[in-house]
Amino acid sequence: MLNDWFIVHDGLVGAARLPSLARTRRRISAAELMLLLGAGGIAAAAIGLIKLGLGIPGHAIVLAALPMSLGMSLAPRHLAGSVMSAGALGTASVLAIAGVANYGSGAFVSLSLIGPMMDVALRGVRSGGWRLYAAFVISGVATNLLALASRAGAKVLGLDAGGRPFDSWWLQASMTYTVSGVVAGLLGALCWFQFRERTRTPQR
Repeated sequence: MLNDWFIVHDGLVGAARLPSLARTRRRISAAELMLLLGAGGIAAAAIGLIKLGLGIPGHAIVLAALPMSLGMSLAPRHLAGSVMSAGALGTASVLAIAGVANYGSGAFVSLSLIGPMMDVALRGVRSGGWRLYAAFVISGVATNLLALASRAGAKVLGLDAGGRPFDSWWLQASMTYTVSGVVAGLLGALCWFQFRERTRTPQR
């Protein structure tokens, strides 16, 4: 049953820049599971601990997308993104309870959904090329727009104490969250996946 869920994503294997741990017709290994959970943990730690101070609403998704895209490259399996998000939420919860890091509603939504969004967007990708890059961009934008909605809801309900008022925040945030989602998906794809589809050498 577990092997049926986490089958190898052949389209990603052929496009990855780095050697993959996944092997076709073999069940997911403990090393792959640990790698995926670790990638999610790194994403959570990056969002919680690295403060760039850019003043750009929504830019934190870039910090999460890079390690998760790497995890998808090294262990390209269906539902790999969901495993990484589980690792991210577990790490974020531990760091928050320990008082080491603070996460807003938007950050938790990003960590929860970016992995499943990658799984859904990449499901129909059969090879490298623009479709793969578009899938990463779509997952980044969709995740960040949902994070935007969560953050906006918190502001409207008065739960975002200390932040900018909704009226002065909304217009800028709606643009920067979208752009940040595009940048996150594009960077993740550029760093870890080939753009051009690999061509087979004709046999003589």
